Amino acid sequence: MPNFSLTTNWNIPAPIETVWLAMLDTEQWPNWWKYVKKVEEIKEGDSFGVNNIRRYFWKTCLPYQLILNLEVTQLVPYRSISVNVSGDLEGKGYCKFSVQPQHTSIFIVWNVKTCKQWMSHWPTISHPVFVWNHKQVMKQGEKGLMQRLSYDQ
Repeated sequence: MPNFSLTTNWNIPAPIETVWLAMLDTEQWPNWWKYVKKVEEIKEGDSFGVNNIRRYFWKTCLPYQLILNLEVTQLVPYRSISVNVSGDLEGKGYCKFSVQPQHTSIFIVWNVKTCKQWMSHWPTISHPVFVWNHKQVMKQGEKGLMQRLSYDQ
């Protein structure tokens, strides 16, 4: 199964508190992130959100969908969130938040492998296509979050 190390940096022109709360409220992602179709809570987790498991139904730019379970393994308020990923992809991910002069920066990392059999064929061809697709999905997430927060301010 092909492995992917994918990084994205979002620069959101809003205070870190506002950005943090929007990112934690993942059940609302379908309202502002074009490619998130649905989010279901599988397990609540503790009062800080650690061990919370949610299932995410993703549409992509390409004609396929992904279903991912994300389990929060570590959460440091206003600093970072780490997750285990299972489902159509398997591995780990994290987001690091930082305050910049004009925006909040979110550095997002996915270290995952594909679990769908068809995604593993022809890795020399599929790898750049999946990376491109990931970038498009993430670009829309950044754009959607900026639009959502501009309406809230």
